[in-house]
Amino acid sequence: MKTSVIEVGGMLSALSAHGVEKQLGKLRGVERAEVNYVSGSATVVYDETVIDLKTIKAKVHECGYHCSGELVPKHLCKPGNPPSEG
Repeated sequence: MKTSVIEVGGMLSALSAHGVEKQLGKLRGVERAEVNYVSGSATVVYDETVIDLKTIKAKVHECGYHCSGELVPKHLCKPGNPPSEG
């Protein structure tokens, strides 16, 4: 099982979040989906041998919302971009 936090942009209320959560939960291979409209994100637990992130993103788009992919904390460095030295 893999856990990913993805962006879900454009939600207006907790009702929107509930709808997206319900649709993601119907996908084969998705164990659990928790959507938070305040943070504009979804935490999805899924079996990566059955479903991939691309399919999950497509379902978010199908629901009418924006999804650019996984959210990475801003304090983490991008791969291949080491901090500059002094």
